[in-house]
Amino acid sequence: MKELKLGMNLSFFISLSIIALSLLILDTLIVSEKISLISFAQLTLSAAIMFYIIMGVWAIFSGQSRVIICNQGVVYHSLLGQKHYIPSEEVEKISVERLLWFSYTKLYLATGVLRIWSFKPNLAQQQSLKLLGYV
Repeated sequence: MKELKLGMNLSFFISLSIIALSLLILDTLIVSEKISLISFAQLTLSAAIMFYIIMGVWAIFSGQSRVIICNQGVVYHSLLGQKHYIPSEEVEKISVERLLWFSYTKLYLATGVLRIWSFKPNLAQQQSLKLLGYV
């Protein structure tokens, strides 16, 4: 059985970091008593994004979050560590798509579409996906 362990999508995490940083910068530039609700929303959203980045990168480096594609199907772990298995019969196609400056993995399933933002295959793995019949 041939397994492909997808690598971390670094551009996705960098993009999230830029968004969180820009929200913090906007919050420091716009300091007024009249728009304190907007300031609170920016700080809350920025904190949530930073929490997601920290938890996601920590889970990836500790091995708790990963995506494995093989001829049996697809196994992935969510951010909270829950393991999901999709049999190969349900996977119709796997593609790597681009959105702005970063790419993500898109799984076309019999029941819908699953987008995996944190992981993506490299070029050699994309060739192996073609050999496995997923692309």
